Amino acid sequence: MLPMKLAPLSAGLVLLLSLLARPVYAADWPMWRCDANRSAVTPESLPEELRLQWTRQYSPRVPAWDDPLNQDLMAYDRVFEPVVLGDRVFLSFNDTDKVLSLDLRTGEEQWAFYTDGPVRFPPVAWQGKVYFTSDDGHLYCVNAEDGKLKWKLRGGPSDRQVLGNQRVISAWPARGGPVLRDGRVYFAASIWPFMGTFIYAVDAETGKVAWVNDGTGAQFLKQPHSAPSFAGVAPQGALVATRDFLLVPGGRSVPAAFNRQTGEFVHFQIGASAKGIGGSFVAASETDYFVHTRL
Repeated sequence: MLPMKLAPLSAGLVLLLSLLARPVYAADWPMWRCDANRSAVTPESLPEELRLQWTRQYSPRVPAWDDPLNQDLMAYDRVFEPVVLGDRVFLSFNDTDKVLSLDLRTGEEQWAFYTDGPVRFPPVAWQGKVYFTSDDGHLYCVNAEDGKLKWKLRGGPSDRQVLGNQRVISAWPARGGPVLRDGRVYFAASIWPFMGTFIYAVDAETGKVAWVNDGTGAQFLKQPHSAPSFAGVAPQGALVATRDFLLVPGGRSVPAAFNRQTGEFVHFQIGASAKGIGGSFVAASETDYFVHTRL
């Protein structure tokens, strides 16, 4: 099977959240950029007139990376990225370690679920359940109606903790944001390849692990500066699930590709990252993927 082709993409994202002026309710927006390919496409059509129905004011986000080198490449938790399932809106909070449920029609807060670390990525909502990852190293599944825990899965090999972003977090924070396709949730834990990287496919109903790939942490690879050295996949960004591939964003590098059915490693061309190509933003068709590039 041929590797997916690299297609640099320069893009800006503006998010407007408002409700329709009349009682017409749009289709769900169940994950970041709507679907597992991160296409940001919906079959719904907006009416000619929109009216603001409600607003909520929260404290500014506390991103993991705020230095100039990473501002555009790892901007995955700088703003709220709401998802919608039925009549509920779900938000993740990187400052108060929670996922919050709001009423879509009124904006009223319904429930909050707290983890033991920042929740940096948008959740996934599917069939009455909400899935999200945390810097505490876990993937969580809660009931969409009341926020009660259904199951959780630790991504790393132990409960070991370290200091990260002036917090105590898992030594294997789950910063490979969740994606769901064909009844499986995919996520990744660890941002330090030398500590081991853990990439999972999990049954979305039961939480049972379908496969885990923990063998990409230390590979002898050609680097962007042309010299080879030990490196590996360092998951930071929302994962992408195409028909055949699971794409794992690598922070400042281009994403790694895995066989979505088996977890087998396909390719990771870190040498293609060059200067400013790659980052946490990845979207894909079924044959190509698109990443950020600095102009």
